[in-house]
Amino acid sequence: MTTMPHSHRRIDVAGLLLLLVGLISGCVAYWVITAYSLNPLILVPSVVAATTGASHLTKREAPHH
Repeated sequence: MTTMPHSHRRIDVAGLLLLLVGLISGCVAYWVITAYSLNPLILVPSVVAATTGASHLTKREAPHH
């Protein structure tokens, strides 16, 4: 009987970059909102980017033979 090799997880660079861009743009947007009293809806793209990046932070990789 043979055993199946296990896959392992690794950090997805694109997901990590998207998360960082979302967090940085969220901080800048928050500063702009508080400094210039702009509409808080400018936070929406940064929240979407951060959420998408966080949900794709790890990637399953098949074992190499």
